Amino acid sequence: MIRSTVIGFDRPLRPRWIYESLLLARPGQRLAELNVPFEQIARELTGREGKRKVRTVLFRCFLRDEQNRGQVRKNLALKELSLQHGLAFMTPIYLFYLVARTEVLRRISDHIFRLYDYGSEIKVRFLKAKMVESFGERDVVVRSAGAFIQTLEHFGVVTRLDGRLVLYRRLPISSEQARIMLQLFATEILGAPQISLNNLPRAVFNFFDLPDLRIVAQKYNGQVWDYQHRMADDYLTMYSMRLQP
Repeated sequence: MIRSTVIGFDRPLRPRWIYESLLLARPGQRLAELNVPFEQIARELTGREGKRKVRTVLFRCFLRDEQNRGQVRKNLALKELSLQHGLAFMTPIYLFYLVARTEVLRRISDHIFRLYDYGSEIKVRFLKAKMVESFGERDVVVRSAGAFIQTLEHFGVVTRLDGRLVLYRRLPISSEQARIMLQLFATEILGAPQISLNNLPRAVFNFFDLPDLRIVAQKYNGQVWDYQHRMADDYLTMYSMRLQP
């Protein structure tokens, strides 16, 4: 079971904001020390309240220590990965991490992929109505839908064509990016060393044009995980619960 807390997603995020915030943050640092630097990071935003809400969402999803919420988490694997690989490489990994760790975004994603195919128009009002049918009048879910669709625009998954919002494309993923996603899924999302390749949640992984995961599993077998191919499923067992860049 994916570990998460139902929280709202009040403002859209851009990949660059995540990247620059991770580069600035230090493990164990007081989050309040990042408030002023974030003003320059989110320079597309003008209002102080808007910046505060974006900062709250970004810090909560990517930086905050769940045991000490006033501090940056001690394990900042995403920072080390960002330093090593850069923004373009990390952009799909940020989206994966954001959706996988945030229950409200998984719920919205589940509805998106139930209602729409790639290339079709997303009708946000209809999407919200369907979510209300499923979950009831949950303000936190409905309010988050618009912000998430805008986030998907910033990541290049959704685009505007002739005034319409279109579910545009899956983000292409290399074998190395897939390896990192699978490690993160085990270590930081599930918190368990073993994952099943045949039961990965569609709401999380359908944003990406993944390579053949069996080939990826074989490529890194004996290096970062133990790969077991069985009649009914394929399993990866991680060698370490700390992701190394």
